[in-house]
Amino acid sequence: MSFREIDDVLWESMEPSLPSQKPHTGRPRANMRKLMNGILYVVMTGCTWKDVPRRYGSKSTVHKFHLYLCEHGIYLKIFNELLNKGYVRKIYLSYCFTDTKDVPAKKEEISATMATKK
Repeated sequence: MSFREIDDVLWESMEPSLPSQKPHTGRPRANMRKLMNGILYVVMTGCTWKDVPRRYGSKSTVHKFHLYLCEHGIYLKIFNELLNKGYVRKIYLSYCFTDTKDVPAKKEEISATMATKK
């Protein structure tokens, strides 16, 4: 799957939901647009956090920003804002799959079902 960075129109919709910059004391926060592109890069390509390209920030900074957005419900705010503005993407089930190694088999249920059939 290819990866496209956030364009200006999409960024204008997302930016108000993101946390504001820190006060001018101490080290300034990394560029949030680059961090968001780094997060989306991981999500879209399926790579690990350690494989985030350096142009999006350090792997730990990108990952910590992702965790911050998760913990504070910011992804939900962004998602709702995009839905309100008409960003709807269709999910094509023909491109989806389920990896069966992630689906545990229930041995008790199977053996109980087999016993009732005998």
